[in-house]
Amino acid sequence: MLTNVLPQPQDEGKKHQIEFYAICLGFFIIGMSFSTWASRVPDVRDAAFLTAATLGYVLLMRGVGNIVMMPILTVAIGKFGARNLALFMGGIVSLILIPIAFIHHWVGLALMLFMVGFFSSGYNISINALGAKLEADTGRSHMSKIHSWFGVGNLTGALLGTAATSIGISTQVHFIGASVLMITILILISGYLPKDAPHPDAPRQKFVWPHGGLIALGIIVFLASSIEASIMNWVGLFFTDYIKAVDGFAPIGYAMYAGSMLLMRVFGDHLKSRYGAKHVLIVGNVVAASGIFISVFIPNIYTGAFGLFLTGAGIALNFPLVFSAAGREGAIALTSVATFGYFGAMLSQPVMGAITTEFQLSGAFIFLALSSVAVSVLSWRSGMLK
Repeated sequence: MLTNVLPQPQDEGKKHQIEFYAICLGFFIIGMSFSTWASRVPDVRDAAFLTAATLGYVLLMRGVGNIVMMPILTVAIGKFGARNLALFMGGIVSLILIPIAFIHHWVGLALMLFMVGFFSSGYNISINALGAKLEADTGRSHMSKIHSWFGVGNLTGALLGTAATSIGISTQVHFIGASVLMITILILISGYLPKDAPHPDAPRQKFVWPHGGLIALGIIVFLASSIEASIMNWVGLFFTDYIKAVDGFAPIGYAMYAGSMLLMRVFGDHLKSRYGAKHVLIVGNVVAASGIFISVFIPNIYTGAFGLFLTGAGIALNFPLVFSAAGREGAIALTSVATFGYFGAMLSQPVMGAITTEFQLSGAFIFLALSSVAVSVLSWRSGMLK
């Protein structure tokens, strides 16, 4: 009788497999929320009558929300547990696109993007913490495959955005449909995420800034996040305003970028094992910079899409490999390094707006290419990327 109740050793592997798939779908939600927003940035900009500079400042508020969440999160994970936080914040991330679609004033849009940044950063770190827990429980590397599901969601959202734009579906209808899909997935996986126990009586863990070798990882994440956030927010405008893509095809650049990120993350663990994180990051970011240069200096829809494909492949493993290295030092180290990333996402957006105003979108994307080269150099110098 007891053998039917007590967990058996052979069932442990199946349990971890189910948890792995649940975490993967959790990452799908993050990716889809990002690309759904990215696919309609030109429409949101036009509806709110934003210039390049004001768009940069509105996007800044998303980064502010990221930063505000970080010191709160280090306490909240211990008090409530990563699983409970992931479910709560994931629900808000899934639904917050709906009010964004109906706001046509920059103040309201800035406030909503602050909320997006606040809750998406909490959800992102919580679901990453569950992934790190799974790696610790199984003694195996899963993070690249888990992050590849961000790519699945990213590509899905980008393709749906391209389809919705090309057939004239409004931003409101598009965002409502995407939110319904994401909240449905979250409900389905809610019972299968790893059950980490909250520790409300544990000593309060304080947020600390990166130190020692973590500083280099923090700077890499700062630049990597700047690149990813800028491509997400500005690539649609790059295709409409610079490449002059016809109506309905502006999201194709982001779709190519998201698709190549997905492909690279599927093979990321194999590449890490064979060549090492350091070499993968060095070569990848050189490829990414080359892709951006192709898109800028040969500006048509085909070379632009190909260049964004190279860029996505090149930067795809930045976060999985750096977060894996930081995660070996503990949850606080991971959070502190991730905070550098949120600063990068925040500060890069008004910088992109200012560069675009002075040097057009071509100058802004050249800035991203140079940032990618800097990631290669820092990866070469880092001693923590084994």
